[in-house]
Amino acid sequence: MTETAEKLSSPFVKLSETLNKIPNGFPEIEDGTHLRMLEWIFEPDEAELASKMKLSGETAKKMSRRLKIPADELREKLEIMEEKGQILVRNTKKGKKYGIYPFVVGIYEDQIHRMDGEFAQLFEEYIQKTKGDILFTTKPPIQRIVPVNRVIKTELEIHPYNKAEQMIRSARSWGIRECICKKQKGLIGEPCEYPTSVCLVFSKRENAYKDSHQTETITMERSLEILQEAEEAGLVHSSMNIEEGHSYICNCCTCCCGVLRGVSEFGQPHAFVKSDYVMSVDIDACIGCGKCIDRCQFNALELVDKKIQVQDTCIGCGVCAIVCPKSALTLKERNPKEIEKPPKNIIWWMIRRAFSRKVNLLKIL
Repeated sequence: MTETAEKLSSPFVKLSETLNKIPNGFPEIEDGTHLRMLEWIFEPDEAELASKMKLSGETAKKMSRRLKIPADELREKLEIMEEKGQILVRNTKKGKKYGIYPFVVGIYEDQIHRMDGEFAQLFEEYIQKTKGDILFTTKPPIQRIVPVNRVIKTELEIHPYNKAEQMIRSARSWGIRECICKKQKGLIGEPCEYPTSVCLVFSKRENAYKDSHQTETITMERSLEILQEAEEAGLVHSSMNIEEGHSYICNCCTCCCGVLRGVSEFGQPHAFVKSDYVMSVDIDACIGCGKCIDRCQFNALELVDKKIQVQDTCIGCGVCAIVCPKSALTLKERNPKEIEKPPKNIIWWMIRRAFSRKVNLLKIL
């Protein structure tokens, strides 16, 4: 076998191709940076197995029959891969189902307990070279901004997907994670000054995180406290770009967050969906102190003639309004033409995303 043929038959190449068939996407890099990341995460036999898994998931018994792998051998391997955060595992009435995970959001985030300096540098090289291609250039975007509800004008109707507190209160299990974005930047010598353990996850299922290697179980009350602490610190809320079925809230910053960096650093205007709101200023109340300017991570506020003006770059997060001593800043609804209603749920998100990318979703399901 020639070197080229051997490379093309590599389990890491196969896995890369499988990951790119998922609606989220996994762009290739000519120099092979994407393969070196997979080589860090997976052993060759693990990559081979992952490349043959389905997005919808299967029980070990069903997978054993399909792939003709002895059941005991397969279960042992799947348990190791689950512990390493390499695959998606769901508990169902028929037992555990194991499936292929998107690279982002998915495999990458679940390396939080394993990431070291080598992997952190590989990922930085990867995002610098791709600049979010596919991930940020395909509609619908993966993430959307969730506004700080307490600074929205009181007369406005707020949809559930804009209510961070409601997402948390409607769950039955809650967890906290160290921020993978902040850990990655810290490991390459660019530490963040913001709080680091602020990534909230939640589930409709009880005791969802009791066996997790990446998530610490917390109470609903603690989740709500962390949400407010993140707001007070100036972090921006974002979540999956869907109407219902949310399972996490990222609280992050433009210096670390891969998604927020898409706009601030890589110039990808569609890296995420802005919130349905935009900041407005009560000119009479504004005293021009400039405290809000220091809070805005998108350079969307400017002091003109000792009054704050809002620029088009405002994403509608609302974190600037919290520090206004005169309550001169509030979120108002955007022009209806600028509001992007999210897909109903993750299934419809995948369908729309697959259509945009012209990938056959049935081949991976």
